[in-house]
Amino acid sequence: MTEHRPFLEDGSASGISRTAFRRMRKAQKLELMIEWFGQNYEDPAERTPYQSAEGGYLWIWGGPHDARDVLYTKFGSLVSEGLIDEAVQEIEAEGTVDWASKPTREDYDETAPPDEPIALDVFLDEPSAEYGTLGERTARAEARAAVEQLRAELDQVRPIGIGHNRPPASESEAAEDEGANLEELRHAAAELSAELSKSKPTIAFVKRWASPLRNAIIATAKWGAEKLNKAIDAAMATAGSIVGGGAVAWLASLDPALHHAFGALVKWLEIAAKPIF
Repeated sequence: MTEHRPFLEDGSASGISRTAFRRMRKAQKLELMIEWFGQNYEDPAERTPYQSAEGGYLWIWGGPHDARDVLYTKFGSLVSEGLIDEAVQEIEAEGTVDWASKPTREDYDETAPPDEPIALDVFLDEPSAEYGTLGERTARAEARAAVEQLRAELDQVRPIGIGHNRPPASESEAAEDEGANLEELRHAAAELSAELSKSKPTIAFVKRWASPLRNAIIATAKWGAEKLNKAIDAAMATAGSIVGGGAVAWLASLDPALHHAFGALVKWLEIAAKPIF
């Protein structure tokens, strides 16, 4: 059965219908239009990869978008052009006129590797014939952007023992054995970002620091899809705090970003490195 989504999301089960929106006062409509824009679009400086050699931003999630165009497409049949102009003025008040689409969970899933992530030893440490080409540089920029997004989410994780009960030692140790070590992931992501920023990244280093990401994905996969989804929902609802499941729970909240980053790294390796076969 196809799921019918409301015209606007407001955090409630039913959302806001077109009819309800049409009947609202002008000030309410203006506020909701601006809020909707912020939920779906962002300044490309937030996370869109930028490469001066390729002429600027690489719009990997869509863009550049014009605020007036997207607002008119969404609300043009329900409000006056004057109200759209008011919304655009507020949205562009800080000077941004070209906007990027915000990545969604579906965007992450597009580059997610299978439940058993590909082993990195299928790639040799030697550059392929495509190393240094436009395709390789674009894939490299996308991989770095995905790693930067993972770093931002890792920075939001609250370490075990702060603000909540520490999980049982056996559970915490088991999680760390599976690669669920927060500081290791942070260090790996920082090393990946630094390496991918170089004009000629060393393939062996990228493989080395991509391994903790792969281990973390395996750890969450072993948790099971149903428990993982519940943990992600709960983590989002509690603004990133650790939820039932102990040490692996914080890792579960990072699962989309982990899959996206690892998938983007694999995509780059498929272009930049010689395959073992």
